[in-house]
Amino acid sequence: MIECQLFDDRGQTWEGGSLRLADALESSIAGDELTNYAVRNLGYVAVSETETMARIRMRPSIVSPVAFSALLYWLHDRPKDRFVISFLESEWSHEVLGGRDDVIRRLLQRIEARSNEREGDFLQVPRPLHLLSGSSPLRAMLSIWSDSGGKYDRERLHPLLEKALDGRFVVAEAKEGRSELVIKDIGSGLRKPAQHWLSRSIGLRVEDQPDYAYGKWVAGSYRDVLRKREPDLGDVDAVIAFPQAARQSFRYRRLLLPFVGDGTSNIVLCTSLVDPDINLRVKPRHEVGNAAKKLA
Repeated sequence: MIECQLFDDRGQTWEGGSLRLADALESSIAGDELTNYAVRNLGYVAVSETETMARIRMRPSIVSPVAFSALLYWLHDRPKDRFVISFLESEWSHEVLGGRDDVIRRLLQRIEARSNEREGDFLQVPRPLHLLSGSSPLRAMLSIWSDSGGKYDRERLHPLLEKALDGRFVVAEAKEGRSELVIKDIGSGLRKPAQHWLSRSIGLRVEDQPDYAYGKWVAGSYRDVLRKREPDLGDVDAVIAFPQAARQSFRYRRLLLPFVGDGTSNIVLCTSLVDPDINLRVKPRHEVGNAAKKLA
């Protein structure tokens, strides 16, 4: 018998239909009936697997964002040959896919329309580049970008990124003629649990992360920089949802730099400094004004 697991709206994992889950939900039903109820009415995600195949059941219109994030974490450790995805709308539909990355993209397509529910979680106020102090490592990064003529030189950049900026960086690459931005390199100093996910994400799209709404917002910022071909400095106040964790506030000063990579690729380097004094949520609306970007 194939065992089923459920991810709930807090990212916790339950044995599907178990008496423990029934007790937690104060439910009079158990077994498959309880599993189906949790997926249909509570926004839980059900998964089961064999050595070569995995099955996913979810209702896209009500799925919990945290349960969905837990599913993405689970998938990153499941290099199966075949996946079956069962979506519930007015009735069940079933799709068979052969690769984990294809599964992630398909899942994200089905819930993308819900990303606007996170409006206001990701705030940014732009800052003038000339206000960066001469002692700031972000100023040093800006100088390297200017001196290089925008040509990406990892050997020159990496020592500064790892030492002066404590390994807080992400490199994303876009191939010419393609809209996808994929993660090319990451530093070792990013805050957990972001570093936990990013350490497994090389080669995936920027959007394909457990908090999809945040990933989509980040990817939008990266694309803006590539389009303008100019550096972007700003203070960020983001509320991010990770599986099995409460929503967390991340506050940092971020510098985005556009580079030309090898061949026909374009590269965005994102590096940042943690700043807990940044709090874009306590200012009166008229102070933030049009400078605050609220993107889903």
